[in-house]
Amino acid sequence: MAREQACWSRRDLLGGRPTSSLGPGDEHHISGLVVHARPERLAAVLASLGAIPGLEVHGDSPVGKIVATLETLTQDDVVRRLGEIGELPGVLSTALVYHRFD
Repeated sequence: MAREQACWSRRDLLGGRPTSSLGPGDEHHISGLVVHARPERLAAVLASLGAIPGLEVHGDSPVGKIVATLETLTQDDVVRRLGEIGELPGVLSTALVYHRFD
């Protein structure tokens, strides 16, 4: 049986409203990230980040700082994606600065 993906806004999720639509054992994780990239590789890193499912870039600076959110269904997915981001060419570091799950 295919798992049905619910569609919630971040505002609803952070406000605790969609939890009634989650089934037993379902989780939804939202993580805030700061990624530091080499300035000369910033465009390539942004393109690579744009290809990661569930990741949205909210801002970047010319010195290579990138602010993003990551939405996943499990904690393991959060850890796996953080590892993938850290291995991207041009990425110097990745910091998890916020994590919430319901």
